[in-house]
Order: sequence, then structure tokens, then C-alpha cells
Amino acid sequence: MKVLKKEMKHCISCMEQHDVDIVEIEEKGTFKGELVSFSAVYEYCSNTEEYLETEEMMRKNSLAQKDAYRKAVRLLTSDEIKSIREKFGMGQKEFAEVLGWGAVTVARYETQQVQDRAHDDILRKIDSEPKWFLEMLDRAKDKVGLKYVQYYSIALLRKKMSPYICSFANPHYSYSNLSFTAANVNVGLSFNPSYDKKLAGEKQYCGSTHDIPPEISAAA
Repeated sequence: MKVLKKEMKHCISCMEQHDVDIVEIEEKGTFKGELVSFSAVYEYCSNTEEYLETEEMMRKNSLAQKDAYRKAVRLLTSDEIKSIREKFGMGQKEFAEVLGWGAVTVARYETQQVQDRAHDDILRKIDSEPKWFLEMLDRAKDKVGLKYVQYYSIALLRKKMSPYICSFANPHYSYSNLSFTAANVNVGLSFNPSYDKKLAGEKQYCGSTHDIPPEISAAA
């Protein structure tokens, strides 16, 4: 048992006011037929030698067990799923809409529910191939709005998340089938096999920022 901290509070185990230990212990449990080990956090009363679990601790301990299961069966953990979503700068609902999932699916995966293998494969795919995510983003523009499609596309490229470059109304580039068009902007993506990371660190765009609508340029 590892003591993380102490909190002066009314203990519901001994019904007295005293320092209650917040402790971490290693537990084993079975989830979906898989025996896993995980770290769980409890309140510990030294007077009664009892462990207590608040609602928040119950939620976190349950998630810790599920994440241990995910690691055991080689699925992305809740933190890894959250990291992928945040990499694309999207909220849980928007991210789910782009992927064509239920509105609360991503939120559940990050807080309580273990994803299935098919959804796990999709998440890994968009993490390793951001261009594939941009294609999905284009298909979902009716749901998330064209302005957001443009904003997220520009934001992704600005973060140098992949070896894909952008051009603004430039006929010399070989455009892919991705075309995000608004009043003043036509963003095309093309693969650059000789992508130079050093150069990318010095230049944010293959074009001038005046081609970007002001509201998107300010947000990106």
C-alpha cells in the first residue's frame, strides 16, 4: 500500500474527524475473461483498517481495470484515444461525427467503455495516416460545417502533423480529391515525398495567408 496523501475529513467508516489516507494499491481482477493487474486508489481509515471508495474513485478504478485489459489485448487505452483526438484538435462529439460514430461514442471510450477492435483499427489508421482523417473530415462537412472542415485542415497542416502540404489556388500542384472551398479559399492537399522537416519548421504554408478567410486565419 502506497500513501499518496492525507486529507482531514469526517470519516464515514469510524464516524470521526481525522486524517484519512488516500492510498494506492495493486489489485487483480477479471474483465471479459482476462485476468489483469492495475493500480486502484482508495481512502483508508486507520481506525477501522477499512478501505473506502468515493464515486470518483470508483469511476477511475473501473477505468484503470479496463485500461489494463486494453493493454493486455492490445487495444488503445483511454488516454491514447484522447491523445489521438486532441492531436486533431477536436471535441469528443465532433470527432465522433467525423468518424461516423454515435455522438457519445468517443466520450464513452475515453471514460468508461472499451472500444471494439474495428473502431480501434480506425483510430490507429487516422493516427498513422492523417490524410485519411482529412478525407473523412471532407465527407462529414455537412455535419460539422464547411468552416470547421477548412479550419481543422489548416490547423492540422500548420501543426506539421503529416508530410502533406497545402496550396492555395495554385494550379501548379497536383490536387487530390480533397477540396475545401469557401468564399476566398480553395485548399488542396498533395503528397510531398521529399518532405523536409527542417523546411517545414521554417514555413507554415505553401502559399500566402491572404488567401485564407480572416475568421479562419484568426482561429487557426
